[in-house]
Amino acid sequence: MSARIVQILAFTLIAGCGGGGGGSPHAPSRFMYVNADRGPNEFSTETYGFVLSSGGALEPITGFSPVPSNLPGGGPLVIPFDSKFLYTTDTDTGYGLGAIADQITAFQINPDGSLTKAPSHSFSMADNPVGLVAHPTADFLYVSSGSGVLSVFAINSGTGALTLTSSVSLGGNIEILNSAVITPNGKYLYQADVYYPNGLTQQPVPQLEAFSIDPATGALTAVPGGPVSTSSYVSSMSIDPTGTFLYASYEDHNEIAAFSIDATSGTLTAVPGSPFTVGGSATTLVTSIAVDASGKFVIVGLEPGAVGNCLDVFSIDSGTGALALVPGSPFAPNALVCPSVVSDPSEPLVYASGASGLQAGPGVPPATVVALSVDQTTGALTPVGQATIPSNEGVNAGFIAITH
Repeated sequence: MSARIVQILAFTLIAGCGGGGGGSPHAPSRFMYVNADRGPNEFSTETYGFVLSSGGALEPITGFSPVPSNLPGGGPLVIPFDSKFLYTTDTDTGYGLGAIADQITAFQINPDGSLTKAPSHSFSMADNPVGLVAHPTADFLYVSSGSGVLSVFAINSGTGALTLTSSVSLGGNIEILNSAVITPNGKYLYQADVYYPNGLTQQPVPQLEAFSIDPATGALTAVPGGPVSTSSYVSSMSIDPTGTFLYASYEDHNEIAAFSIDATSGTLTAVPGSPFTVGGSATTLVTSIAVDASGKFVIVGLEPGAVGNCLDVFSIDSGTGALALVPGSPFAPNALVCPSVVSDPSEPLVYASGASGLQAGPGVPPATVVALSVDQTTGALTPVGQATIPSNEGVNAGFIAITH
């Protein structure tokens, strides 16, 4: 697999929801955290914090000091639904191209939005954690490891501590590159991976795995029927608010795959007409995907191949799940790539990170996160706010997570 594929997949955002009750008071529910780095030849990342206001305004959290990461490009950011803690992947092996994530770090979200390391803040893993997603209604965190293992951790709602309770191996010759997604009702989990039938000597088979979730223990059980093959590597996934449809972006194709979710079994069935082609040129690549809070529209982050608008919008047929490109696509922001797009759960807003793909230096634009309103009739996007990270600190913004 090419380094470029791995790099883009690594930028995939999954700002998962999960967590529990009890313990310390909840943090205010309108903060955003963003990873940013100084360019492709830098091997560290910092996490920045912003206050979200109704309507999409973004302002830096007063007195917030960026939180450093030792992982090149930064790891995924996940906030459980009670908004008390933020989890990310990290490494203690030092900087460099050979460094991999080998631990999960927990931060407490304070009432003012600042981050401090949780009482039990570091959880070492023998495997490489490449993806994180939290259960939407219970105290479970799911960790996807590069070698094809899905681990279930119980979250201590008072301290943020993680306890490994179970795990599932997807089998030999499986590679996972990003985070899983969970249906809003917490019943099913889906993981994209790559299967190598005979080690690395045969053509890899990208696929989607489906699991049911035990509501009491969080344990995973494979859904009957086995994995569903996809026609390309999946860089990002999103499920609509009703849990009816799953959308997956194809990393090395300019396409979006759509699947219906059986409410009883959790099995996936391709939507008629899937996959759907994004706008732009044949070289346009898809990096990230999100469904807006209304469930009417899919917002797609693009790598357009040159500096240009990097968000496509599709309308969703509520009956079939089929997609239709919204007139006016692609929309702002203007960037070489939009590595992450996240929907606001409470307003018709989406947030997109912008990356220049360049090294920090004179004349290089700073990293940004743009808030855009979603017209609920047409799907058109309008910028309504922007957060800028100083160019001497970061030029490429990646993962985004917002509190609820």
